[in-house]
Amino acid sequence: MLRKIIAKALILLIISLIIALIIESLFMAASAKNFNKLPASVQKASKSAKQNIQRELVFQQQVDLNSDAQVDTISVWLDKNQKKYVLSVNSSFYQPKENILQVFVPEIIDIDSSDQYKEILFHYSSNKGEKYVILDYRGKALKELLSSDSKPLIFGNKEVIVEVNMDFWIKKEKYVLNQTLSGVRTLKLSPQELYNVGVFAYVKKPFVLYSYRDQKSKLTITRKGEKIEIVSCDTSNWFKDQSKKNNKLYDWYLIKTEKGLQGWAMLKDFINCIEIIKTQ
Repeated sequence: MLRKIIAKALILLIISLIIALIIESLFMAASAKNFNKLPASVQKASKSAKQNIQRELVFQQQVDLNSDAQVDTISVWLDKNQKKYVLSVNSSFYQPKENILQVFVPEIIDIDSSDQYKEILFHYSSNKGEKYVILDYRGKALKELLSSDSKPLIFGNKEVIVEVNMDFWIKKEKYVLNQTLSGVRTLKLSPQELYNVGVFAYVKKPFVLYSYRDQKSKLTITRKGEKIEIVSCDTSNWFKDQSKKNNKLYDWYLIKTEKGLQGWAMLKDFINCIEIIKTQ
């Protein structure tokens, strides 16, 4: 008798659960249907509210970037789900590939003061160090013009100077703003045959200087203890085979001795033979 009562109770419980699930499904379907009937503006506001819960506004500024008499809204967001920072201009977005540790207030720059556009300098730090990104906005999309480990120097004359750390000296690269007939804007590198080094050093171990960049025509041998000047550097790849391309150890350096002689040596052949004189 007791078993029959328990069995009936279990059956009633199962039936009640099934009915409850059916009612809940019908309610959810009705809610979704009613939501779709709402005005588009209400639906958009609801979705936006959910997104705002997932991201945090870090910075916001309004400025006219392309002289169209329309104010552009520049924002930096922290995506809490992905734990990544995103920069936006109106409805256009830019997100760096590397993980950002810290963002700084974006700067408005003007590479060419004679045109109607301004650019954005996005500064942030990551595990790889600090990064500066120049972004172009022409009313539709954000485009990366240049990425650098140091802050670019802007002069308003279409030129951008970027400093590159070469370990014991700083190489200054020049970029020029170009614009095609279709309106595409790019920053193009203007390579130099020789880059100014201007570093002094003492010779710890004598090494050979050559008259030309060929390791054939020996000019002189430096003397131990003499003070030399590393005048300039040729970072081009025209003289390198494929295995040596983009390897700084095979860059040629023009070096001036105490006697006033100037000759060439590869970095790999003298870097361990000198002691750099550090300037204050």
